[in-house]
Amino acid sequence: AIDQLGHRRVQLPSRAALASARAESSALEVQRSDNRRRRDAIEQEYAAIERTGTDIDAKVDRLQRQLRNVVVTREAEAIQREIATLRAERDERDEHGLALLDEAEQLVTADAGLADRLEAARAIEESARTALAADDLVLDTEKAALQDQRDAIIKNLQPTLVAEYQRLRPSFNGVAVARLEGTQCTGCHLVLSRVEIEAVRTVPEDGRAECPQCARLLAR
Repeated sequence: AIDQLGHRRVQLPSRAALASARAESSALEVQRSDNRRRRDAIEQEYAAIERTGTDIDAKVDRLQRQLRNVVVTREAEAIQREIATLRAERDERDEHGLALLDEAEQLVTADAGLADRLEAARAIEESARTALAADDLVLDTEKAALQDQRDAIIKNLQPTLVAEYQRLRPSFNGVAVARLEGTQCTGCHLVLSRVEIEAVRTVPEDGRAECPQCARLLAR
């Protein structure tokens, strides 16, 4: 019965509910973390675009001043082409910067939604934790009562018999004792032969009788 309580403890619905709530909270925390990292990356990338834009503006300004002093047509055309190329690059970077700002705004909105969902998930997780603690307490109380009953029984048994029982339990999934009902062992469900039955019956009441088929202790 104590072993069965252990299995019930593992399989408690409240334990599964808590695990599910924890998984949901963790998933939302990961999403918020990814969101934050992406916003940080956007901020850095946008700052780089702004710096590059400032450099481009400075180059265009310098070329325009230079253009005013150029008298050779070919040289003036080359400077004008360079200015046009720089301005096109600036426009392209500005467009990309606007796209980054739009993405950043969407991420901020998404993060607000994630924050609300995470708060709700954590509330559910806390509720599940409270429910599990209550269920565990019930099982702890049942286990304590069973343990008291078990201890009272063991006091009336031979220590060597209890030790043998404990040694055998792992080999039989905790059930190391079977009853002999008629000629059948309730542990292995095999029918003992007449000779085997007689051998079991000749064991003294305070002796150690075991099934000759499965080696469980036999209660007669």
